Amino acid sequence: MARTTRFLIVIGLAIGLVGCQSFNVRTDWDPGVPFNELQRFFWLEPPEVEGVNPFADNTLLRKRLRFGIESELEKRGFQSMEERGEADFVVTYSVMLEERLKVNGYTSTGGAYRRHGYGIGTVHSTASVRNYQESTLIIDFLDVENDDLVWRGWGTGIVRTRDRNRNQDRLAKGIAAILKKFPPSTTGE
Repeated sequence: MARTTRFLIVIGLAIGLVGCQSFNVRTDWDPGVPFNELQRFFWLEPPEVEGVNPFADNTLLRKRLRFGIESELEKRGFQSMEERGEADFVVTYSVMLEERLKVNGYTSTGGAYRRHGYGIGTVHSTASVRNYQESTLIIDFLDVENDDLVWRGWGTGIVRTRDRNRNQDRLAKGIAAILKKFPPSTTGE
């Protein structure tokens, strides 16, 4: 029984670690926009919002995100323009933070064979509760003329806001995962 329990715990941990490495990425877009014609972009800094969580908006994070998004777009053949009038679309982003609770529980039972059959001897339960912030990175492409939203991609687990050693590789992979879905497929996601 102890060997089986250890095996299940190891399998559960392995699945948990693999799950932590993926990003939940989604997109939405205006089907009337000819995305294949968009080649040049203009960067629009997101507005500073008073009272926003300082982990979601600060100059260090702004620099990292701008560099990551521009680099990925340029790697994919899009060209950054200095003047808005020269661009086909506008790029901006935002970061949302939500407080979450994660509850983990484990229950084990110990049994014993008794003279009149098998019986449950002891039940052990443990639970742990952890408070964490879930971040969502949102990348928006806007119409160059009127700032209407034409494409939006977002993903969770990309921006690690409270780590002193911000993982630039993770950020780059998350941005690439979002932008991989651009331009949108006409047959769905």
